[in-house]
Amino acid sequence: MRSSVRTAIVTGASAGIGRELARQLVRDRGMSVLVTARRRDRLESLAAELPEGGLRIESGDLTDEAFRDRLWQRAMEEFPGGPDLLVNNAGIGHYAEFDQEDPAILRAIVELNIIAPMDLTRRALSAMKARGHGQVMFVSSVLGFVGLPYSSAYAASKHAINGLVRSLRYELAGSGVRVWATCPNRTESEFHAVALGQRPGDAPRRAPYAEPTDRVVRQMVRAIDRRMAFHFPGTSARWVVEASRLLPGPFDWFMRTWAPAHFRSEMERASGEPEISRPFASDLSPQQDADTGRPPGT
Repeated sequence: MRSSVRTAIVTGASAGIGRELARQLVRDRGMSVLVTARRRDRLESLAAELPEGGLRIESGDLTDEAFRDRLWQRAMEEFPGGPDLLVNNAGIGHYAEFDQEDPAILRAIVELNIIAPMDLTRRALSAMKARGHGQVMFVSSVLGFVGLPYSSAYAASKHAINGLVRSLRYELAGSGVRVWATCPNRTESEFHAVALGQRPGDAPRRAPYAEPTDRVVRQMVRAIDRRMAFHFPGTSARWVVEASRLLPGPFDWFMRTWAPAHFRSEMERASGEPEISRPFASDLSPQQDADTGRPPGT
């Protein structure tokens, strides 16, 4: 499997998981990677860290269908026949009581977390099936299996992605094409700070209990050579999902009694900063411009 995965597209690569994924694919696996995100300067700084020619850049807004057309055209030019690996990493989320959520933010979450990756996957599968090999990797979340208060729309979007993965695996059986999702728990990134309204000059807010991004991504990269449908990187992701499955009563009690107060207190601590009401302030995304952060507990 490893020798057949030489080229990739990584969305949401300007920070967090997406940036580290692109870095490790180029640096550690010697792959050629086309990256995209809204902030071109972030992508250019990443390219400067890596061996010359390993990274290609196409910056833009994934919620724009015309940009997705341009991105895919560039991918086919760079990688004749299409990429070996598509990494659907870009996504956004927002902390809010669901009945108070801005409809524009709900639409943004659906467009970036569901519509954009479905569209890119549709394009990729056509090319991969014609070749008889390839992979589509979704950076999902433990919230694709469980719920979290004040992150309802984000959790719903990740449930949708996990359902897509399950369905496509049946559809693609015997085609040589693998579709899978990696589902981390809370991971170090800008996501938590931006989600809570951090502004330039503020002291950095670190997400409690977050796992190191480089370690989590290293496990994701290793999973490229495996066969599972759902991968749980880091030390806690699998335990969260297994606890919800094996101990549904105690898990539900814990989430009902602890989680609402915990996450509401985080929101209240940031309530004096107006950015908290925005969809992660940065380029229409919590994940650093539609990149890789995710809400607490994901």
